[in-house]
Amino acid sequence: MNNFRKMEVMLDELSEDFNDHLAKSKATYYYMMNEVDGVKKLNLNVYSKGGEIECEILMLPNYSVGSEPSCSITVDGEELEGRQGIMTIAPIPLKVGYHTLEFVTGSGIATARVRLTGVLSDSKEA
Repeated sequence: MNNFRKMEVMLDELSEDFNDHLAKSKATYYYMMNEVDGVKKLNLNVYSKGGEIECEILMLPNYSVGSEPSCSITVDGEELEGRQGIMTIAPIPLKVGYHTLEFVTGSGIATARVRLTGVLSDSKEA
Protein backbone atom coordinates (compact mmCIF):
# COMPACT_ATOMS: atom_id res chain seq x y z
CA MET A 1 0.00 0.00 0.00
CA ASN A 2 1.46 3.36 -0.95
CA ASN A 3 1.67 6.30 1.45
CA PHE A 4 -1.16 8.19 -0.25
CA ARG A 5 -3.55 5.26 0.25
CA LYS A 6 -2.47 4.92 3.90
CA MET A 7 -3.24 8.61 4.39
CA GLU A 8 -6.74 8.19 2.89
CA VAL A 9 -7.50 5.26 5.20
CA MET A 10 -6.25 7.18 8.24
CA LEU A 11 -8.38 10.23 7.33
CA ASP A 12 -11.47 8.04 6.87
CA GLU A 13 -10.96 6.46 10.31
CA LEU A 14 -10.36 9.86 11.89
CA SER A 15 -13.47 11.27 10.23
CA GLU A 16 -15.65 8.43 11.57
CA ASP A 17 -14.24 8.84 15.08
CA PHE A 18 -14.68 12.62 14.93
CA ASN A 19 -18.28 12.37 13.69
CA ASP A 20 -19.06 9.84 16.43
CA HIS A 21 -17.46 12.13 19.01
CA LEU A 22 -19.55 15.12 17.83
CA ALA A 23 -22.74 13.06 17.88
CA LYS A 24 -22.16 12.19 21.56
CA SER A 25 -20.58 15.43 22.82
CA LYS A 26 -22.34 17.26 25.61
CA ALA A 27 -22.87 21.00 25.57
CA THR A 28 -23.80 23.30 28.45
CA TYR A 29 -26.01 26.39 28.16
CA TYR A 30 -26.84 28.94 30.89
CA TYR A 31 -29.83 31.30 30.87
CA MET A 32 -31.28 33.87 33.25
CA MET A 33 -35.07 34.02 33.56
CA ASN A 34 -36.69 37.37 32.76
CA GLU A 35 -39.40 39.10 34.80
CA VAL A 36 -42.82 39.00 33.13
CA ASP A 37 -45.98 40.00 35.05
CA GLY A 38 -44.37 39.47 38.46
CA VAL A 39 -42.95 36.00 37.72
CA LYS A 40 -39.74 34.84 36.07
CA LYS A 41 -40.07 33.18 32.65
CA LEU A 42 -37.81 31.65 30.05
CA ASN A 43 -38.71 30.22 26.62
CA LEU A 44 -36.08 28.21 24.74
CA ASN A 45 -35.81 26.46 21.38
CA VAL A 46 -33.36 23.57 21.56
CA TYR A 47 -32.17 20.92 19.13
CA SER A 48 -31.53 17.59 20.82
CA LYS A 49 -29.59 14.68 19.40
CA GLY A 50 -31.74 12.40 21.57
CA GLY A 51 -31.57 11.10 25.12
CA GLU A 52 -31.84 12.96 28.39
CA ILE A 53 -30.55 16.42 29.15
CA GLU A 54 -29.69 17.53 32.65
CA CYS A 55 -31.68 20.55 33.77
CA GLU A 56 -30.54 22.58 36.76
CA ILE A 57 -32.79 25.36 38.06
CA LEU A 58 -31.44 27.80 40.65
CA MET A 59 -34.04 30.14 42.19
CA LEU A 60 -33.17 32.76 44.76
CA PRO A 61 -36.32 33.72 46.65
CA ASN A 62 -37.43 37.15 47.72
CA TYR A 63 -37.52 36.41 51.45
CA SER A 64 -39.98 39.25 52.13
CA VAL A 65 -42.67 37.17 50.37
CA GLY A 66 -41.97 34.02 52.37
CA SER A 67 -43.09 31.37 49.86
CA GLU A 68 -41.06 28.33 48.79
CA PRO A 69 -39.48 28.67 45.32
CA SER A 70 -41.24 26.67 42.63
CA CYS A 71 -40.92 26.33 38.86
CA SER A 72 -43.06 24.65 36.23
CA ILE A 73 -41.49 23.21 33.09
CA THR A 74 -43.29 22.69 29.79
CA VAL A 75 -41.76 20.67 26.94
CA ASP A 76 -43.48 20.99 23.55
CA GLY A 77 -46.70 22.09 25.25
CA GLU A 78 -46.77 19.25 27.80
CA GLU A 79 -46.15 20.15 31.43
CA LEU A 80 -43.55 18.11 33.30
CA GLU A 81 -43.38 17.61 37.04
CA GLY A 82 -42.88 20.94 38.83
CA ARG A 83 -39.68 21.73 40.70
CA GLN A 84 -39.58 22.89 44.33
CA GLY A 85 -36.69 24.39 46.28
CA ILE A 86 -33.83 26.75 45.74
CA MET A 87 -31.85 24.34 43.53
CA THR A 88 -33.01 21.29 41.60
CA ILE A 89 -31.22 19.05 39.13
CA ALA A 90 -33.23 16.52 37.16
CA PRO A 91 -33.22 14.93 33.69
CA ILE A 92 -35.56 15.91 30.87
CA PRO A 93 -36.00 13.23 28.20
CA LEU A 94 -35.92 14.58 24.63
CA LYS A 95 -36.24 12.81 21.30
CA VAL A 96 -34.09 13.80 18.34
CA GLY A 97 -35.18 17.13 16.87
CA TYR A 98 -36.26 20.64 17.81
CA HIS A 99 -38.13 21.23 21.07
CA THR A 100 -39.67 24.20 22.86
CA LEU A 101 -38.95 24.46 26.59
CA GLU A 102 -40.76 26.89 28.86
CA PHE A 103 -39.84 27.65 32.48
CA VAL A 104 -42.16 29.69 34.74
CA THR A 105 -41.45 30.37 38.41
CA GLY A 106 -43.93 31.04 41.16
CA SER A 107 -44.15 34.54 42.58
CA GLY A 108 -41.60 35.85 45.04
CA ILE A 109 -38.43 34.92 43.13
CA ALA A 110 -35.68 37.56 43.13
CA THR A 111 -33.65 35.87 40.39
CA ALA A 112 -33.58 32.52 38.61
CA ARG A 113 -31.09 30.69 36.37
CA VAL A 114 -31.41 27.61 34.15
CA ARG A 115 -28.53 25.35 33.11
CA LEU A 116 -29.01 22.71 30.40
CA THR A 117 -26.34 20.06 29.79
CA GLY A 118 -26.68 17.30 27.26
CA VAL A 119 -26.28 16.24 23.67
CA LEU A 120 -27.64 19.52 22.33
CA SER A 121 -26.39 21.14 19.16
CA ASP A 122 -28.45 24.32 19.43
CA SER A 123 -30.18 26.25 22.21
CA LYS A 124 -31.47 29.81 22.05
CA GLU A 125 -34.13 31.97 23.61
CA ALA A 126 -37.42 32.03 21.72
